[in-house]
Amino acid sequence: MSNTAVRYLTMLRMVPRYPKSITAPELASRLEGQGFSVTMRSIQRDLEKLSADFPLLVDEDSRPYRWSFDRDATMDIIPALDLPAALTFELARAYLSPMLPPRALSHLKPHFDEAHRTLLREKNPLGQWPDRVRVINRGLGGQRPSIDADVLEAVTEALLREYQCQLTYQARNWPEPEEIVVHPYGLIFRDPNVYLIGTIEGREGIRQLVLHRATAGAVVEEPTVRPDDFDLDLYIRSGAMGILKSEQPVYLKLRCDRPVLNHLIESPLGFDQLTKELDDKTFEIAVTVGDTQDLRWWLTAQAVHCDILEPAWLRQEIETTLEQGLGRVRQEP
Repeated sequence: MSNTAVRYLTMLRMVPRYPKSITAPELASRLEGQGFSVTMRSIQRDLEKLSADFPLLVDEDSRPYRWSFDRDATMDIIPALDLPAALTFELARAYLSPMLPPRALSHLKPHFDEAHRTLLREKNPLGQWPDRVRVINRGLGGQRPSIDADVLEAVTEALLREYQCQLTYQARNWPEPEEIVVHPYGLIFRDPNVYLIGTIEGREGIRQLVLHRATAGAVVEEPTVRPDDFDLDLYIRSGAMGILKSEQPVYLKLRCDRPVLNHLIESPLGFDQLTKELDDKTFEIAVTVGDTQDLRWWLTAQAVHCDILEPAWLRQEIETTLEQGLGRVRQEP
């Protein structure tokens, strides 16, 4: 390939999608960094020539001119999108869209569209894969609440740039919406909700803000104040997302029925879980878990399939809950 052709391809890779843009002087500087020595006039001629075959846009009202790719343009530049890559984009569109920042999603849309077209035209069984795979969540799986697009854009932008953000937020126990400034630490996607983890300016403690309860958002260009020792994974493993009943972990010992609860052997409740085979109908597990409301919901639901051996206070609590539930069921409608 000639040096000119390589320069053309390099230039095209440097031109961003609209609304971002780049000028000829900026291109010259970047090309020089890539080892290309070229005059400004040559770059301008190259851009004009390339715009005849590629969806390049030019803002002639600015000085110097600003160049960008059409926002919705597909990039028909070798290498073409092959079937495995197209399949990856199609699955990413289906299952990762709720987790991607809106700006990133808008930049990926042309690739998603091209992937969809590739799968439609390819006569290959792999192209049918998206029709044969689904991801579902355990439980009732309520419909995901809608999140204001401006709120999600502001929050993701603030997280990426490590800035604060301002939200109009209505907590469940607040009488009316409030304007709050948040120091964002991270996002947690737990179906059906999206949680912003961080602190609220002027208030104590790390908060979990459910994003669909925010009606307006904006980036505050002030650095986030974040503890050096904060780790999102450690925060999750602490049980904080399970509605903590106490800060103390629970040493849980259960006798479980086979085969109903065999999945506890395949998918342990914790990294320190010990399993003891008793007979062909039962087994025991011992594991350290967070003292959460989720733990109580699960134990209540599995009461006909397991016995709580330890701790005694938790066994008593679940027994009381089951008695209250039974009493309600037996009441006349």
